[in-house]
Amino acid sequence: MLRTKQILLLYVFLLAILAQTNRSIKNSIMKKTLLFLTLTIALFVNAQEISAPLKIGDEFEVNFSSSAEYNATNSGIVYSKEFRSTGSGYIKVYFENFDLNDNDYVRIYGESNNQEFIYSGSGKVINANQDRIDEFWSRTIFDDHIIVELHSQNGNQNHYGFDITKVAYGYPMDKITGAFETNAQQFESVCGGDEREQAACYDNTEIGRKSNAICRLVIGGTSLCTGWLLGSEGHVMTNNHCIGTAGEAANTEFWFNYRNTDCSGLNADATDIVATSATFIQTGAGLDYTLVQLPVNPTDTYGYLSLASVPPAVGERIYHPQHPGGRRNEIAVFTDTNPGAGGFTTVTNAGNGGARVEYFHDTEGGSSGSPVLRFSDHLVIGLHNTGGCPNGAAGRSDEIINDLGSIITAIDGAIDDPNPDSPRISFGAIPSASSEGSDCNFQDLTFDLRIAMAPSENADVTITTSGTATAGTDYEILSINPITFAAGDESDKQITIRIYNDGFVEGDENFTLDLSLNANGGDATLSTNSSFMHTLVDDDFTPDVGSQSQLIFEDFESDLSNWIVSGNGVSNFAIGDSAAASSTNWSAAGNDTNVVFVNDDACNCDMSQERLQYATAIDLSNVNSASLNFDIIYLDSGDQYASDAFVQTSIDGGVTWQNVGSEIVTFNSWGSMNLDLASVVGESNVLLSFFYDDLGNWAYGMALDNISLTAQGEAPIQTDFNDGLNSNEASVNGPGTIYGYDSTSGGVMASITNNSAEDYGCTNIGVSRSGTGGQPFLGSTGGDLAMDKQFNLTTGNTITNGDVDITFYFTEAEIAGWESAVSAAGGTYTRSDLFINRGPRNGEISSAVIGSYNGGVTLTGNFSSIEGVYSFAPRVVLGVNDNTLSNFKIYPNPSNGIVTIDSRVNISNVDIIDMTGKLINSIEISDERSVQLDISNYRTGLYFIRLKQSDTNQTTVYKIMKD
Repeated sequence: MLRTKQILLLYVFLLAILAQTNRSIKNSIMKKTLLFLTLTIALFVNAQEISAPLKIGDEFEVNFSSSAEYNATNSGIVYSKEFRSTGSGYIKVYFENFDLNDNDYVRIYGESNNQEFIYSGSGKVINANQDRIDEFWSRTIFDDHIIVELHSQNGNQNHYGFDITKVAYGYPMDKITGAFETNAQQFESVCGGDEREQAACYDNTEIGRKSNAICRLVIGGTSLCTGWLLGSEGHVMTNNHCIGTAGEAANTEFWFNYRNTDCSGLNADATDIVATSATFIQTGAGLDYTLVQLPVNPTDTYGYLSLASVPPAVGERIYHPQHPGGRRNEIAVFTDTNPGAGGFTTVTNAGNGGARVEYFHDTEGGSSGSPVLRFSDHLVIGLHNTGGCPNGAAGRSDEIINDLGSIITAIDGAIDDPNPDSPRISFGAIPSASSEGSDCNFQDLTFDLRIAMAPSENADVTITTSGTATAGTDYEILSINPITFAAGDESDKQITIRIYNDGFVEGDENFTLDLSLNANGGDATLSTNSSFMHTLVDDDFTPDVGSQSQLIFEDFESDLSNWIVSGNGVSNFAIGDSAAASSTNWSAAGNDTNVVFVNDDACNCDMSQERLQYATAIDLSNVNSASLNFDIIYLDSGDQYASDAFVQTSIDGGVTWQNVGSEIVTFNSWGSMNLDLASVVGESNVLLSFFYDDLGNWAYGMALDNISLTAQGEAPIQTDFNDGLNSNEASVNGPGTIYGYDSTSGGVMASITNNSAEDYGCTNIGVSRSGTGGQPFLGSTGGDLAMDKQFNLTTGNTITNGDVDITFYFTEAEIAGWESAVSAAGGTYTRSDLFINRGPRNGEISSAVIGSYNGGVTLTGNFSSIEGVYSFAPRVVLGVNDNTLSNFKIYPNPSNGIVTIDSRVNISNVDIIDMTGKLINSIEISDERSVQLDISNYRTGLYFIRLKQSDTNQTTVYKIMKD
């Protein structure tokens, strides 16, 4: 079989031939040739997507032997050889046939530093049993000039001496930092900007403590990876592609404490080369792991990590200590690409079905073999081995456990052991956000309050709250607070927070939980994870936003009858499963249903005009926003096999097409894309399509699924009876505004603004009578008609002394129909004469402020409570004369100065309200029957005077005009 280097030489040779190939067939031949070579080279790196160790030096074959000088008579320094490469970062030599007489030894030392190492006997000691190997790499000497000396006392006594067959000259650190792994996917391993931080930035935290367990591996003469201590017995885990054989394990150096002393990254700490060999235990190429055991156990100094038997879940926060680019210990905690809450890196693919665990934080060559840890329990969930953004771990923790079987179960602390150093108390996994429902129900958020180990004394933990959400109204802690962890008890405590749904349009709110601790003189402490913020996502909306409607949804499980397919290719967009969509060089695997796809790799034809167009024009003229969401897998290599793909729209029947946003980017695995269609909102004839262009290349492919177009527009006005059927139910438990919508049609009925802190409880809004005419109100005759439409509002709690503004929604047909009915019956009333009655005849009456919405009419009044049947009619129809109730007289009206109120009943309160509903003045009166109001300083316009009777608490609202 050819060596890798020979294959690469063949590769270059064939490329030279291809450079002279006829242009018309060159692309096809080149692609097939590259495919063959790629598959061949893949045999040497296990799989195409798996990385190679970071190359940190150059290795050269040499041929030096000490056997001639090492004879029966010579003594002292019988052989010496110098190796020099100016500017090298280090030098190592490779011995073969190492065999010395007793008391003889080889001394290797740097010419300009104090480093020196001694080898004797039959070679290098590789374990605690003093076993030796006679073929090995010498230990790293950080000098660009070293000397190898053979010291003999009494001759060789029939021992051979040694041969030096290889020498490795290490790159300077600046060159190592700029190096990259040989696999192409590693080119993009830094996702966006580089957010990694020095490990020292996390000193005195559990993240920092766990990072101490990683080590830099120098494998052979010129390779570098990351490893880490697994369990408490001195085992190290890394990738199979880093250490794959016993020989490689025996020739690996394990550098611990390879870190900087502070967060600046400018001051190096003292490196501890704990071992220069290890015993090979087991390897697995598929999961890309190798387990070795050191000849010493450094876990007392550096701690250890443990594999999680519970696999990761998408969205879980993680962190990743590593030696990227061969540099000193850095940790990826944050990411600017697909970040979770707070900018933290999270799991984006849980690795189910044999897929790798994926994430978008930064890695680099040299990171191979490093551990990815779950933040909530500090257990390893994956063994990093690949790049590509997302980066990934082929070895998921539970799968590695299963593959190792009894080997790992026999290692103390290797599974599910967070090995804390103190009884730290912290929050367990808590969702960062929840959707606050609009109904009268609640949702319970349950999570653990964790303690890492049993405390020596009772530990009393108190949870305090803060934030924009209101405790007792928006949420409530149901668990006993404070919480006690009893001395000697390491069990976690369960905490429940109840989140109360409401209908208020208030925007997102949040609450923060903070822990405080009384350790009672014991050893319990609070973790850095002792504060947590939870966001209550407001799902309520105003009518002008309206509820979301889905205009398109396509999952391609039947046919393409809803779509128009066009293009130049031999084959165009088609439906099939992932296997049908895939080809030799491009895979659509990862979707278990039918998809629609186009595959240039399969046909190598002209696919420069491939279009998948939705057949029906879309009307977006009456929406406020629209968005397109779809699942996609797509490869644009960006080289000679590049392609372009766009979402496009047309508003001229397909004559011209405009791109929506920028070019679609590569999705190496199935992902989701969302596009804002703001550019065509307001248009009534919108065509939508997906456009694929192979740019004249032999490109790859694209597959799509679950295409959904949603829009939001103004809610319609509810006209049909729905009371007790599809009426709206929401909690009004404090100040704020709710809107009531029909639960089926989405039609808006009314809004309630609670101006006080009164808790009305569960409130129901319904249309209790419908129609576009008028009818008598409790025996009224002639043109004294009330509107057909009535509303019924009920509450869970009875409140009689509140302050609410209620707006009712009518179509123009409902208002105009009432006016026509009044006119037909001989009346002269118009909409400007309407008042609002809450309850039966002579109930609470409010003037109606007329407004508009979506071509309709709104009527707004102010009331002392919510519950009641609401009717709409002139005041005389409702049982009172305009401004002249039998109990009250208000004059003069209009007025530009003093207004007098005479009453036959005692008045306890007078409120003056402007047209916007704002309370201008409130006057408390001690059972008086005559009041004078000075309105001379008020602006000209309409005001409302609200009078409250002392004996009944009944309120009456009058209009008054300021000249």
